[in-house]
This record gives sequence, C-alpha cells and structure tokens, in this order.
Amino acid sequence: MAEALWHFRPMAPGEINHDPMERELFATETINERLVREAVQNSLDAALSRADGSLGEPVRMRFSLEGVHSPLDTFSASAYVEGLEEHLLTGLDPSDDFRRQVALRGLGNSGMPYLVIEDAGTVGLEGDWRQFDDSDGEPADNNHFYWFFRNVGRSGKSDLDGGSWGLGKWVFPDASRLSAYIAVTRRRSDGETLLMGQAVLTKHNVDGRRYDPYGYFGEEGEHGLKLPLSLSNPAHRPFIEQCAEDFGLRFLEEPGLSVIIPFPRVDGDPPIDRQQILAAVVHNYFYPIIAGGLEVTVDDGGGDAARVTADTIDDVLTHLTLEDNGERSMGSYLRLFDMCREAATLPERGHIELNAPPRNVAFYEHHAMLAGLRSRYDRGETLAFRVRMSVERKGTGRKEATSFRLYVQHDGSLTQGHDFYVRGALSITDMDFIRRHKARTLLVVDESEPLAALLRDSEPPAHTTWYPQSERVAKRWVSARNRITEVRKTADNLLSIWDAAPVELQQDALADIFPAGGHGAARRRGREGKPAVKPVHPVPPPSHPDFDIHQTGTGFRVRFVSGVSAPPRRVRLRAAYEAPRGNPMNGYSPHDFRLHGADALDVRAEGCQAIPGGGGNELLLEVDEPERFSLAVRGFDKHRDLIVRVERLADTAQEEGSGDDPSV
Repeated sequence: MAEALWHFRPMAPGEINHDPMERELFATETINERLVREAVQNSLDAALSRADGSLGEPVRMRFSLEGVHSPLDTFSASAYVEGLEEHLLTGLDPSDDFRRQVALRGLGNSGMPYLVIEDAGTVGLEGDWRQFDDSDGEPADNNHFYWFFRNVGRSGKSDLDGGSWGLGKWVFPDASRLSAYIAVTRRRSDGETLLMGQAVLTKHNVDGRRYDPYGYFGEEGEHGLKLPLSLSNPAHRPFIEQCAEDFGLRFLEEPGLSVIIPFPRVDGDPPIDRQQILAAVVHNYFYPIIAGGLEVTVDDGGGDAARVTADTIDDVLTHLTLEDNGERSMGSYLRLFDMCREAATLPERGHIELNAPPRNVAFYEHHAMLAGLRSRYDRGETLAFRVRMSVERKGTGRKEATSFRLYVQHDGSLTQGHDFYVRGALSITDMDFIRRHKARTLLVVDESEPLAALLRDSEPPAHTTWYPQSERVAKRWVSARNRITEVRKTADNLLSIWDAAPVELQQDALADIFPAGGHGAARRRGREGKPAVKPVHPVPPPSHPDFDIHQTGTGFRVRFVSGVSAPPRRVRLRAAYEAPRGNPMNGYSPHDFRLHGADALDVRAEGCQAIPGGGGNELLLEVDEPERFSLAVRGFDKHRDLIVRVERLADTAQEEGSGDDPSV
C-alpha cells in the first residue's frame, strides 16, 4: 500500500511572506451558507447535462454528518493526518487549544469526526493532474483538476458557470478545524479515480524552516510536484478503497466528486448541523430544485435522511426553524415556490414582452400598457414579463441581444415587499429593492444569456449582490453600471407605475356595508366629525346601477335592481375591509376573511354559480336565471367597515378586449 503524506513546500530566501485572506471575502455569510452555496455551485457547474448538452438527470448532492456522531477511530484516522501535525502548531493561531492538542498529542482517544459532501451527475475533476501552469503553450480550459487544486484567486470557468473568482473551494478547509480536506473524484472521461488533499494554513516555520501556507496530501513527484493517488495504480488502490470504506463514500460508482472534511466546525456560532445546512440549501437553491435540476440529501446518521427535491421541498420547510414573517418565513417560501413552479413551466407565449427595462417616468413608451395591467395585478395574478435589452463587451464593438424574466404578484398581506433574484441556478441573496410595495417578485436571468456573464462579473466572491460600481465589470463591459442599475430597479419601477396609476373602477355598484358605529367609521370621522384621511383616489358614482346591495346581519345580499334591462350573464364581486388610506382592495389580506377555499365564509348563491376569483376576496358569478339572481355572504367582522364592489363583465372573452392578452 502506498504511503500518502501531507507535504508543505519550503520557501526560498527572499520569497514574499503571505497569508491567505479568503475568509475576509466571505465574512458576510454564515459558515453553513458559504459552505452550501459554494459546494453546490461547483457541482452544478460540473453537471453532466451541461457537458454533453442534454437535459440529463439532475445533479445529486449529499451532505452527510454521520461521521460527526460516529467518528473514525484514532488508529484509522492517523493515516489521514500523517505529516500534518507539526505544521498545525505554527501554521495556525497558536492560541487555538484544539489545534495545539492535535499538533502535540495527536488525535487522542476520541477519534476523528468528519463531514462528507458528495455529488453525482457531474463530470468529476477532469484533466491532466500533472499540469501545473496554464501559459500560452499549456492551455487548461477544461482541466478541472488543475483549477481546483493548483490555483487560488484564478478561475478557468466559462461565462455559463456560476463561479468566477477561483476562491469558492476555500470553503472546504474553512469548514474544518484542521483547515484541511481530502477529495476523491471519479472522472467521466477516463473512469479514473483520484485522491488528493489540501490544507490552507498560514506562512509558518517548522524547525527553523519557512513553509508555504498551502499543503497537499498525496505523493511527491519530480521537481517537488505533488501528485494524487490513482485507483489504476496497484500500489494506490488499497488506500483509496480503504478511504472510501472509512468515510462511507457512496457515489464513487459514477462520475463525481466526494470531499471529506475532518473535524468540521460543529461547535461554532452557528454550528455546522443538519438544520442549518437544509435551511441554506432551501434559501440558496430553491430555483434549480423546483426546476428539477438539483436534488440534495442531508443525513446525520440519527434517522431518516432529509431529501430535498421538487416534490419534497414544501414538506422540508415544515421541519425547519423559520422566521415568523419576512422573506424566510413559511408563508413567503410557499408562495415563492408556487411562483417558481409557474416560472419553470410557463411557455414563452405566456410572457408579456417588453423591449427595454421599465422606467418610472411618464414618457416611458410602455407606461400606458403597463398601467392597463393594473387590474390584473390588483386581483393577485402572477404577471410574467420577458424584458429584453442589449449588452456590449469591451473591444468587440458589437451589442449582444439578451433578456431576463420577471414575475410579479400583488400580496396585500405583506408589510413590505419580498423580492428574489436568480442568476443561472444561484440565488443572489443580498438585494432588497421593493420594500415599499406590497408585492412579491422573482427575477430570473438564464445562465445562457450574455446578461448573466455581465452580472456575474459584477458580483463579489460570495456572489451575493449585483454591484454596479464593480471595477472588474467596468473593465470588461461597456456601460455596465447603467445595465446593472436597470436590472436591479426593474421590479421597483414596474410596481411604482402601478402604485401611481389611478384606480380603474369599472363597477356597477359600490356599497359601504358596515359604516355606522364601527371602529373604522370613527377613525374616518376623526375629530369634530371631519374626515381624518383624505382619499387618494376618489371613487366615482356607479355608472350602471344594476345592483342592489344591502346589509343582512354580519354580511350582505346582492340582487339585480327591479326592472333592470339586459342583466349581465357574468358578474365580478370583491370585498375588503376599509383601510385608513388608499384603495381598500389593495389592502385585503387572506387573514381577514375568504370568500372561497379553506375556512371560507358562508356563501349562498341562487340563480347563479359562484366561481373562485383571482384572490380570496373575489367571486366570479355565472348568472343562469337572472330573475332569481341573489348572492348572500355572512360571517364578516361587524366591528370593521366592509366595502363591497360589484361589476358586470362581458359575456365572452372577445368582448373583454385585449387588455389581458400576454402579447401586449
């Protein structure tokens, strides 16, 4: 059996001393967030489906904490730290008692806990593992092994990839109290299996000699080049097979990458644990999971593994500790997931085309058309937009057509807006631009779009925001700052157009059902009987008084007025409690009441069929017998002012006009 050791390079006299600074570039994220974000992103970038152009199977990932609860025994573990101990003592913070213990006394009797991260459905670390440079004579475009192990702050990824800084792999040693990891990969191209490790310490001295911060676990070849163990080498095979058995690696029968993290930081704040990993998976990769491109399993050896897929992601939420409200609450996630499912399946013809990002100015060419969509927005419909624009790479002199998708939904129950951004498969989490709107938005930039490459260049190493002032993007793209700002403000500008547009009331009747003596009435009267709040949009009188609405106990009844001519066959009814200001229908919350669905009020229809409308406060009535037409609803809060609006609808879709046509 080959003897694998940890090797550190002695530094030459005069060589610059340096310490890795990667941790500072990821300081805004918790350890679970950055571990999940970078590990999953690397796996998605190496997906088999992208390598051969097919749809293929989803990337499958496994985060296993089984080794935390059942550590590897001391005797077996010693084979994986041979040569590392003496470097730990001086190559890391000497005040760290744990590292001092490992350096001075070995692993002790408690063995070695470990975390395993594996993927399948990827190509593995392809390429010549002996390559150590990518000068003009030695290109390394597809050498994943070279970029993973032999580069820091440099990336060989293309415009289609999620990462670009060459720093993401740092999260593996960062997650280890030894600042080290071991990787085992099976490659798609040749079926070879390789094993190699890396440690990221600081510049340090051992027995009077200076050593480089970066160490390797493997064999030492000619000229000091550190080489991996290979399964095809009979001398290496027993060690690799023993490693797979010791750490319970499960995906080595197919191409992929397995990373072993010794002594994971399970005692940090927050610790690496099952719940934290699951929450990070859901928050950062909900879109590719729902779209069917990613499946993640998290297990800890203490029970059933949690499997996050398109079919199970809703159920996974019920086992997580979430916010009571806000973007990371149960309700927010469930509505977001529904929006993602619609985005993943909606055909292109279902999107409203815009030839430029909207601007909140009166002379914007699509202003009138967007304002005409206000009624659909008010009803809580999810409006889907394809927004087109162009970008230009410096030095090409050529504009490239590109686009992104935006999904918008009004939600009166929100206290502030929830906006989500996805580039390729990755959620861009540190952006919040629609707080003043009661809406939920999802902006998706497909990875094949030139815009995705521009936005990726604007992101910091943690890939958490689109930064217009980024120097890197300014060097590579023409007018990058303007393009990024346009994309970031698209949702806010669109919603501002609707907030500023007059409320279109094509109603036949308006009734203020519970005004007398209610709390809302007193609030409206204010002092000395004067109105306390001036309405933002005064309500016009009914243009077609076809309906009679009157109070009945804790509800109301709607009928046609006596002698009405040509009664409509289709009627829309909406109700809402009055709000202090603005249009009460915009302030409706499902927590107030529901006219249909679970926990609905008592609704009784005669001479018509009541069909659920676009929101919980809306009913569409198909009138079968106009002479018997009646709709009664009971169960409202009698202490709150209730507004009821009824309008006739055209009898056919053609009569309703083209305002709801997605092609507008």
